[in-house]
Amino acid sequence: MIRTAPLGFTFAEATELDISDRPGLLGGKGAALVRMTELGLPVPPGFVLTTAACREVLEAGWHVALDDMLAAGVSWIEQQLDRRLRDPEAPLLVSVRSGAPVSMPGMMDTVLNVGMTDAVAEALSARSGVGFFGWDTARRFIQSYAAVVATAPAGLVGRLSAECLGPDEGRSLPPGALAAATRQLREELAAAGHDIPDDPVTQLQQAVRAVFASWNSERAILYRQVEGIPDDLGTAVTVQAMTFGNLGERSGTGVAFSRDPSTGEQTLVGEFLPGAQGEDVVSGSYSTRSLAEMRTLWPEVAGELAAAAALLERDIADIADIEFTVEDAVLWLLQVRPGKRSPRAALRTAIDMAEDPDFPLDRAGALARVEPILADPPTAPALEPPAAAAEVLADGLAASPGRAVGVVCTDVDETLARAGRGEPVILIRRETSPADVAGMAEAAGLVTTLGGIVCHAAVVARSWGIPAVVGAAAIEVRDDGIVVAGSRVARGETVTVDGDRGLLLRGAHPGNRIELDEVRVLRAWRTELQRPSSSRTGTESGLQAGPGLDPVEVRRVVGLKGMASAESLADVLGCRPDQAEAAIAALSGEGAVQELSGGRVRLTPEALAGVDELFRRDAERLRTAIEPLMDGFHSVDRDFKELVTSWQMRVVDGAEVVNDHTDAAYDDAVIVQLRDGIHPRVLAVVEEVSAAESRLARYGERLTAALEALQRGDTQMMAHPLRDSYHTVWFELHEELIRLCGRTRASEAAAGRA
Repeated sequence: MIRTAPLGFTFAEATELDISDRPGLLGGKGAALVRMTELGLPVPPGFVLTTAACREVLEAGWHVALDDMLAAGVSWIEQQLDRRLRDPEAPLLVSVRSGAPVSMPGMMDTVLNVGMTDAVAEALSARSGVGFFGWDTARRFIQSYAAVVATAPAGLVGRLSAECLGPDEGRSLPPGALAAATRQLREELAAAGHDIPDDPVTQLQQAVRAVFASWNSERAILYRQVEGIPDDLGTAVTVQAMTFGNLGERSGTGVAFSRDPSTGEQTLVGEFLPGAQGEDVVSGSYSTRSLAEMRTLWPEVAGELAAAAALLERDIADIADIEFTVEDAVLWLLQVRPGKRSPRAALRTAIDMAEDPDFPLDRAGALARVEPILADPPTAPALEPPAAAAEVLADGLAASPGRAVGVVCTDVDETLARAGRGEPVILIRRETSPADVAGMAEAAGLVTTLGGIVCHAAVVARSWGIPAVVGAAAIEVRDDGIVVAGSRVARGETVTVDGDRGLLLRGAHPGNRIELDEVRVLRAWRTELQRPSSSRTGTESGLQAGPGLDPVEVRRVVGLKGMASAESLADVLGCRPDQAEAAIAALSGEGAVQELSGGRVRLTPEALAGVDELFRRDAERLRTAIEPLMDGFHSVDRDFKELVTSWQMRVVDGAEVVNDHTDAAYDDAVIVQLRDGIHPRVLAVVEEVSAAESRLARYGERLTAALEALQRGDTQMMAHPLRDSYHTVWFELHEELIRLCGRTRASEAAAGRA
């Protein structure tokens, strides 16, 4: 086992680290893999050499303690999988991946399939029953190792690969011919001075050293300059058992976003590529397939991926960007991180997440997240088609929104020169690689002929707010410009990138822009949060001092709310804030809660299972009393949902718009509907269910308190998810009634009652 010191940890050992310390030590990738392991998600075993190890190597060189660490880490993986490095009978291959504390997508190096030998290649093909598999994996290793570790120029690797393997990298060759071609490629690279060692341990050590060194590559340094990332952080290196997306028809690799990173729409989007490994998807060199196609091809795997994405999005409280591999119909997760998104998507997701009562983000947190964007907010195209005179040169995927006008450049150096003279430039490439980042940083717009919405070009463009179109396959990129369907557009000619519609237009067509609705909503939130909020002392609210709170009820409340602060716990239990703080401290001392930002906590999975069992026992006792009362609740519940919609949206000049609460008369009318039409009916339900379970009477008191706060002018008390608002109390009452009937919210939703 690796010693628990700053230089390295297995995934199992790293779970003992404080979650807030992990990114700085393990890098974002390593921290995410450890967290997914904790959550019980399918993650191949591995270990992490820390950022401290990187700094030592860059400052003082490699030392023997790191060799010991590699040996111990590999030994641990071998024990988990009963596979071994150097053993063709039970071969183990590993990936060697970079992972900085701050996301730097594609800027540092990765080496896949480390541990490969000719004997291992033969064994993989024989054991899998897929003849091409072993040598296809060997081919990938040779190309990856030569480029990253043996420092072979990309052009040389590409040329020799084409000569030895053919234009399709050996995909059309029979297994025997592929084996011979792969051996020839290795020999040609060695003859050119780029030797690849046979010994797997040597391969691993040199791969780790090369990935550490990539922290100081030109592209990584430039990216840090653009993003304002300190140069002294270093990168961690994750060594992890390989999973094989190139293992036949039921295997593949892909990238998924829990929400659309271009628009912010709440839908799982992404791309996958059957018969491939991870770099194939993000490189932009291949035509990928959508996750919608994956749902048709592998429905069970797609369902598992969707469930994991929903869990991870809530765990990181952000858009989840997930890398995955499917090996023989088994899903493996290889990475999760907050997704790079366009400024527009950032605004939309901030609103949607803060308005979701189940999501761990409030309005204040949402505003803090997007304040830099609000200082210079994005705009949307007016609802108009491109000008009639605009010639559409090509269409592709709308990878990053916005519209940019500039001159055509197909070369990075020329892009830098023109941008240095103040010319807006549209950089058009077949695909982008991290080596192109200098030109991308200076471009006004970006177009690629290959790639999908998760390729390197799309990810970086969204991160930097550059309008971009990818996958514009009709374009032929040349040194002196581009050609589309026989029509030439010369270098230096003006074109327009329409990243909203996925178009490249001839000439300058800046179009009209309008302010986004999301900007207006967030500004209204900012105004609302700046108003002084009402507060009440314990004496004013009638709360009494008393003995310690019932720990069972405290756990029930925290479990029901999903997360709680001392203030929200006090609201629910009717106690003083200091009593609630003491109760939370007790839970923390018992290891029953996980700490979140903003002083909030949530139950651990083990403690939550205990609450589930508590509700199960309560349902056995109370179901027959509660179930007959549910029809009355469902009736008023439907009316309340319509009222909340009226509170959040209103009709102005025939169009439905977000209610910014500037029309006091409108708000007052909705509150009157709540007071006279909804509130008495739900209190009647609360009174009836309280006869069966007396603690439920507190819901009536809380609903009344929220209504009174609304009538005093505190507009947050209708639906603010992190205050004891009317909607928050209502949601918790509904959830508790569902569970006391022995049902789940999913079953209620399926029945049309949730």
